[in-house]
Amino acid sequence: MKIGVIGAGYWGKKHVDEYSKLGYEVIVSDLSEQSLEFCKLNYNSKGTTNYNDILNDPEINCVSICTPTPSHYKIAIDALNANKNILLEKPIAENLHQASELIRNASDKKLTLLIGHIFRFNNSVNKIKNLIQKQILGEIYSVNLRWSNFQPVYSDRDIIYDLGVHPIDILDNIFEIEPSDVSCKAASYRQKNFEVAQVSYNLKKVNTKPILVNIELSWLNPIRERKLIITGSVKTAEIDCVKQKINIIHNNSASAEEIQLESNNTLKDELEFFLSSSKNKASILSPFPNGEIGKRILGIVETAFKLANK
Repeated sequence: MKIGVIGAGYWGKKHVDEYSKLGYEVIVSDLSEQSLEFCKLNYNSKGTTNYNDILNDPEINCVSICTPTPSHYKIAIDALNANKNILLEKPIAENLHQASELIRNASDKKLTLLIGHIFRFNNSVNKIKNLIQKQILGEIYSVNLRWSNFQPVYSDRDIIYDLGVHPIDILDNIFEIEPSDVSCKAASYRQKNFEVAQVSYNLKKVNTKPILVNIELSWLNPIRERKLIITGSVKTAEIDCVKQKINIIHNNSASAEEIQLESNNTLKDELEFFLSSSKNKASILSPFPNGEIGKRILGIVETAFKLANK
């Protein structure tokens, strides 16, 4: 079976790698001959600089789109019009109108539209969701996320859209509550687009106290962190979302215990889910990151970005 990957940058190469390990023949499209040569040498893939070569191949039914966000809508629409099932990297599009068009188009054609919210496949995230549902932490008071790592200057990337999608989606997955009272402050020091940001909001169900959320984003901090701290009335959870480790701290005694957890290859599981959904035509009804979820997360990100620009 052939698989298409459009965009062979840092993350696109990872798609090519995992598909190859799964035993598929991978056809890669990228404007960079150097990237195509890298994929050929390392993953034995075939390459083209014109993504329409992939879309016009009748043997390819599933395509990963890993290009920069401004190109998502055009390439995704072209792929859907070519009757391809697509895994579209986050965010789903540049705006909600584009997202709605992609969802409608995929639904009309009964094609899979999966959005690359990879932490929905993360064992530590899904484990803490389960523990919260069992009220192991008690009533949830607050949530803090620190998402940072040093990055070079980007001419076309904004940290709220690029990095902020992940923590916002993690909380959407865990709590399944629409945010309210969103606020955002952001700044840039080396480039035009934002490279540090602080996003805050409340998660509140009817007749309950709000859960206070604070998300710190930074491309300036050299300390790489993907940490989630959830404070409850009885216990507090500290989650390393990359190492997939969970520590539970008892609030009164400060004693801690590590939850035994088997980490997983989230990208491999995401790609397998995509291929299975495409084969079984199940992703439209799936709670995993379909177009509607991608659109909802984009709406929160868009709100934060607009507030940061005020």
